[in-house]
Amino acid sequence: MPLKRKTRTTLSPDDSIKKQKHESNQSIDIPIENCLMWFRTDLRIQDNIALHKASTIIFTKSEKSNYVFAIYLISPEEWRSHDVAPTRVDFWLRNLKELKKSLNELNIPLIIENVDNASDVPSVMIDWCKRLRISHLFANIEYEVDEMKRDKQVFDSATSNSIKVEMLHSQCIVKPGLLKTKEGKPYRVYTPFKNSWFRHVESDLSILESSPIPFPNSVSIRNSYLETFSFKVPSSIPGFEISSELAKITRFNFPAGEQYCHSLLSKFLLQKVSKYSDARDILSQNGTSSLSPYLASGIISARQCVYKAFISNNNKLSTGKNGIVKWIKEIIWREFYRQILVAFPHVCKNMPFKKHMKNIEWNNDEENFRRWCQGKTGYPIVDAGMRQLNGMCWMHNRARMIVAMKGERYFMSHLIDGDFANNNGGWQWCASTGSDAQPYFRIFNPTTQSEKFDPTGEYIRKWVPELKHLDSKQIHNPFGVLNESEFKKLGYPKPIVDHQKARVVALERFKKVK
Repeated sequence: MPLKRKTRTTLSPDDSIKKQKHESNQSIDIPIENCLMWFRTDLRIQDNIALHKASTIIFTKSEKSNYVFAIYLISPEEWRSHDVAPTRVDFWLRNLKELKKSLNELNIPLIIENVDNASDVPSVMIDWCKRLRISHLFANIEYEVDEMKRDKQVFDSATSNSIKVEMLHSQCIVKPGLLKTKEGKPYRVYTPFKNSWFRHVESDLSILESSPIPFPNSVSIRNSYLETFSFKVPSSIPGFEISSELAKITRFNFPAGEQYCHSLLSKFLLQKVSKYSDARDILSQNGTSSLSPYLASGIISARQCVYKAFISNNNKLSTGKNGIVKWIKEIIWREFYRQILVAFPHVCKNMPFKKHMKNIEWNNDEENFRRWCQGKTGYPIVDAGMRQLNGMCWMHNRARMIVAMKGERYFMSHLIDGDFANNNGGWQWCASTGSDAQPYFRIFNPTTQSEKFDPTGEYIRKWVPELKHLDSKQIHNPFGVLNESEFKKLGYPKPIVDHQKARVVALERFKKVK
């Protein structure tokens, strides 16, 4: 359905400096020369607000000697400091190759630049702006604290060099901070945020309309700046290499490119979403969309996902088909965690959302943690989840909830769909330290969760082959139901803790800081 688009607002990299910095930058009367699009976690040409705006400025000029350039910075030091998984870097590189092809068809060159230190980003960006006669720099906002600081430095450097900068909201359908409680405060609880989100979007459905694809450059750019088309996307980055076996698995499960991503979305909406409400929690079923890596890296936007779901739901958002409404609500969780990130930036600094929870006495047994990482806890459903993570760098969402309470950093360093806002928010939810977290006294029992969400044991058999010969009753708790000699023959570890005793200890520790 055609939707009338409202003009989207732009922000400086930090809302706190919006008025004094961004508006002064915008007021600079700079003649338009060339525009530079800085790609980050938005590796797409469709519904890319910053890219479209950059191309529109150039396309509407009467002269055809001005162009849009694109740049991507390879920054290993920054990635290491944020525990970026090697498989995620591989996913970025594969999608960059697809992005480069798409941009090439539009006569837009993609410059690939290596940055040794994160602190060098501003000088590298300004250097390229000068070399390419850039008058306008565009990017889509990233909301994490370190990224905000980096962008503010680039913003200030560009301003001092008479370069206009526009940072636009593209990660979320509703920009973080826009929705407030009746008291004018940021939402801390998901359900009222979700209700407010639905009301806001349903009152102006144009919010769901994607930005058009960018206008092409004049072909004359290939005469004037031919060398900018010669940059190659590397196949790997030192320190982020992955084994050939893992590469084969992840590339099979998560092919690159916008075209594949949109076909995956269409297939989900046609074939799976009708059963999503129930199937999404069954570990042995492929009942989810599998779009999380593509959303996390910006191969597809949340807006595109919700709009297609809206169309499939007969132009309804909060009502209609149960599976579609449930899936849209899951995307709203993503928006919720991003607004938490912006409103409460201390969660980016290794701090719990509930600050008093930092005083909890956690169990820091390194041997038990190592066994958890390896999937050798003695709890089959937990071990299956961890082995899935280690084996394919992705884990079913229900399994993530079951295995959780410690290990956010380990997850980030392995997940192909690593997304700080989602990962941090999800972990703090499970650990009862976050916004709208589950109550601290609700501690998942892994055996009960296993029986409920993997009733036949099919998921466990796939990832814990030592147990594949057990029946559907034995497989969830082999140590508890088999005799000593039968259990020993399995070659499977004993549980690292007695769950009931560990639960009592955990509850007492939470009560101390309640």
